[in-house]
Amino acid sequence: MRMKNLTKVTALLAAGAVTAAMFTGCASPDGKQTAGTNAEVSDTASQDAIPVKLVMFGEESPRMKELMANEIHQKVLNEINVDLEIQYLPWTEYAGGKSELMFSAGEKFMCYTNTEVTAKMVGKGYYADVTNLLKDNAPELYQYCDEENAAKAFTIGGKIYSIPVGYKPNAGEDYLMMVRKDLMEEAGVSEIKSIEDLENFYTLCKEKHPDYIGLGRGLNPKVLNGAIASDINMNFINNFAMTDANAPDDAKVYSYYESEEYRQVSEIAKRWNQMGIIPSYQLSNGEQSSSEFAAGRAMFAVSSNDRIFEMMESVRSSAPNAVFENVYLGDTARKPLMSWGTYVTAFGISAGVEDPEELAAYIKVINLFQKNQEWVDLWIYGVEGTDYKLTENGRVERICTDEIIHNWMPVNTEFRRYPSYITDEQIETFNKQAEGSITMKSTNFIFDTEPVKSEYAQLQAVESEYLNPISNGFKDYDENIDKAIEKLKAAGLDKFMEELQRQFDEFMNAKGNGK
Repeated sequence: MRMKNLTKVTALLAAGAVTAAMFTGCASPDGKQTAGTNAEVSDTASQDAIPVKLVMFGEESPRMKELMANEIHQKVLNEINVDLEIQYLPWTEYAGGKSELMFSAGEKFMCYTNTEVTAKMVGKGYYADVTNLLKDNAPELYQYCDEENAAKAFTIGGKIYSIPVGYKPNAGEDYLMMVRKDLMEEAGVSEIKSIEDLENFYTLCKEKHPDYIGLGRGLNPKVLNGAIASDINMNFINNFAMTDANAPDDAKVYSYYESEEYRQVSEIAKRWNQMGIIPSYQLSNGEQSSSEFAAGRAMFAVSSNDRIFEMMESVRSSAPNAVFENVYLGDTARKPLMSWGTYVTAFGISAGVEDPEELAAYIKVINLFQKNQEWVDLWIYGVEGTDYKLTENGRVERICTDEIIHNWMPVNTEFRRYPSYITDEQIETFNKQAEGSITMKSTNFIFDTEPVKSEYAQLQAVESEYLNPISNGFKDYDENIDKAIEKLKAAGLDKFMEELQRQFDEFMNAKGNGK
């Protein structure tokens, strides 16, 4: 089942040496450039090392390429005898596109996932069952990502299909707007608490920075939850269905695209589109708005209570003076921020990995994301003294600004470090927002799409063609919604919602709640 030889390893490492020569790397504190240690890798490579491919989404930085060929590769090899390869794909390939083609072809790899994507991929038979192997091969994950809230979140039909890698308190995921505070100060805007405040800031900032876009990283309807007049606190199960978080014991599931809430969100989206807040290329090239944000040329982006620290660190590599502030466009007394209880990130392994020993190797790699502080720091920050240094109070000061592994992925409270420029006030605000949130009633619910997998696929196709243009303000709601709903109905929306309601009833009843 396993094929590995020293020649292959040596070839891989030789390629890494070429890569290291192509990129200068990051300077150490004494100003010298760092180079790899490929000789060390080839000397210690094992003939029976198991190949594992980890697919990440985003853009691979020069330093990540260098680290992977050298320090990370060697350390993984020494620790668990795994020949680790990392492949990067654009975020546009996430949950579809090339990554799904790789799954359908039976390629051996693993990639980032979430609960909704896990349900989709399991329904298509693309994810490996890791139930019997997870605990024995990932002891630290079980220690730091507790079983009840992490592994359970990816359990379908009593089987675990994804490996949790990050576990942390979470509040307001996609319900907060992360705004450039430095640009607010420049524009003379003291605070943002409403849609009107945000639009005013955009207009003033656009006068000073005509080349900047308003909304980076795309529009999520959750961020407008507090701004619309509806009393329903929208707790989304998936793109098509939501519950009311303000009614914690009510199991009723609402069809989002048929709701009054969707109408109101669409009206705001249309206005934002006309104002230019939503970039004109958003539907045709959504990756560009993410790139503009990363380059420091976006005024705000959908965020969460926790994401602000991570995003600030990323953007400051291009815009050193960038400072972010999370704002909620509404009244938390009317619609409290919601939390998943914990924020769980995970990796799904291709069903093409069938051999138990190979499957165990994949799990062991993910376990290294939570093994201890040393491993977490390596994945996120690189090599101490070369890529980063620690201040006296344990804050991180970057030497190399290149991103390593996405720093939001493996984070939990046990190993969390804050950047050196984060103030105590920001940390206090973060803690208060987290403490004041309510737990989503759908936490740990995974919709098994198998009974409606055909309908689900058709609904997603209709959504892409008929709903997304409305949702992003490119087409008028009143003029196009009837046809869109007609297409959803023809695709099986009613059957889909009926099955979802049935499963959610069972879930709520199991918790001791009912309709």
